[in-house]
Amino acid sequence: MFERIDRIAIAVNNLEKAERFFSDLLDITFDPPGQTEGLGMRGAYSKCGLELIEPTHPDSIIGRFLKQRGEGVWAVVFKVKDMDEAVRRFERKGLRVAGDIQFGRMREVAFHPKDTYGVEIVLAEYPEMHPATVAGIMGGMAPAKGSEKE
Repeated sequence: MFERIDRIAIAVNNLEKAERFFSDLLDITFDPPGQTEGLGMRGAYSKCGLELIEPTHPDSIIGRFLKQRGEGVWAVVFKVKDMDEAVRRFERKGLRVAGDIQFGRMREVAFHPKDTYGVEIVLAEYPEMHPATVAGIMGGMAPAKGSEKE
């Protein structure tokens, strides 16, 4: 059911400054930042599993986190094969769902940090894609000439 740690999310006040710091410190790169306006956050992901997130407004969940606790680990995200079963398992153990969101083919369910030693645990379910597929999507891949079936 649980595949692996997908990523560790760190809440930061300044995404670009944090990116420069962790890139230099760990010799890693981050994907271009993306913004989820509905959640009031902007973030960047690294291939090694580090996510940096900053609030886009002070009343967002990340803005409130930073105000109360300061910069630091906000969530640990675990990739799961069967979200519904994983959620049932967590709920049977007394954990409360704090959020359930869908991004295209990816679903994430967060659990209240008061139930999980102060760290938000998030479960993520999404289909694995071959790197060539991802590269094609990111690069706007079109069918090769002559490859269309008649």
